[in-house]
Amino acid sequence: MQFGKFPAIGALLFATAFGTSTVQAETRTVVASILPVHSLVAALVDGVHDTEVLMPASASPHGYAMRPSEARRLQDADMVVWVGPDLETFLQRALAGSREGRKVVTLMEDLDLELLPTREGGVWEAHSHDHGHHDHGHHDHGHHDHGHHDHGHHDHGHHDHGHHDHGPHDHGHHDHGHHDHGHHDHGHHDHEHHDHGHHDHGHHDHGHHDHGHNDHGHHHGEMDAHIWLSPENARRIAIGMTDVLAGWDPANAQAFADNRDRLLDRIDALDTDLRAQLEPVRDRAFIVFHDAYQYFEHHYGLNAAGSITLDPAQAPGARRIQSLQNRLAEDDVVCLFTEPQFRPALAQMLVEGRPTRLGDLDPLGSELEPGPDAWFELMRGLADDLSGCLEAPAS
Repeated sequence: MQFGKFPAIGALLFATAFGTSTVQAETRTVVASILPVHSLVAALVDGVHDTEVLMPASASPHGYAMRPSEARRLQDADMVVWVGPDLETFLQRALAGSREGRKVVTLMEDLDLELLPTREGGVWEAHSHDHGHHDHGHHDHGHHDHGHHDHGHHDHGHHDHGHHDHGPHDHGHHDHGHHDHGHHDHGHHDHEHHDHGHHDHGHHDHGHHDHGHNDHGHHHGEMDAHIWLSPENARRIAIGMTDVLAGWDPANAQAFADNRDRLLDRIDALDTDLRAQLEPVRDRAFIVFHDAYQYFEHHYGLNAAGSITLDPAQAPGARRIQSLQNRLAEDDVVCLFTEPQFRPALAQMLVEGRPTRLGDLDPLGSELEPGPDAWFELMRGLADDLSGCLEAPAS
């Protein structure tokens, strides 16, 4: 047969015999520590590689202990993506023994994210979320024009996310908004079989990274680790992880770029919707059980007045409880939000006899199915729960 007369057939036979430069013949497995992160990664490798979520979303990464099946999954992974030791502390030791050929990505260190300083628990100053100082210069995120990412649309004019000017809450530094590669926040993505009911989003103990940050301890370092709860960081994760994936699997670089572009468009659309939804309640004060929502508050200019605890594994002291009671006595705190991963008894006690309503926020998506849609469902769920409780003044 003369292939010149049948170019399509010739190309097909050649690809079949020798493979192709645009399709990865070997399917690899990418394991993400928590559901929100898994969701964003799953969207980027969709149609190319398999993904798994390490922890069940019903568990908290604070103080999590891996099961043997999870340790095996981690060991067998071709790539592991985690937030970092300030969140999944339990992963440090496990990742320290990383096998040859396994790629480990620590989002807080390896990508150019918008990082906010960790806050103290208790009562905060009004609108402390307009952290103007959070220009995150230390991460030099401002320059995130990501031009080098050659992300076609992502220098898309529309991805300059001008709308991320974050309103009056002075989120001007978010002019790198288009980098907002969040996610989200906690994935159990399609890994129910992970039998990790304990959902301990533990820090993937990337000891092997030997990153000085590992000396941040098991609880909270200088920077807030709940990075996935910001559309800004979701964009940055989409862009940064696309570059990582392209270097790890060059044959599928175009597929990753195409997936990135679709993901960024979805993030932009959701961000626009949530900004409009939350605008009417931006000035309504609320208190959260666990200080997990700073990135969400900061991005949308919300009025968080305080948190019951910084570390949900530790009960707040008498002084903090008294401080919160004094704040609630001002009667302008519309809602106090608990979390499904923790018992609400203390929150119920704090609001007893007061006009403050009890609500529920879930930073990990404990009831969501893992997959590319989970981060979007998580973010929309937070907006729905916040606006639903805050929509009317306390009375």
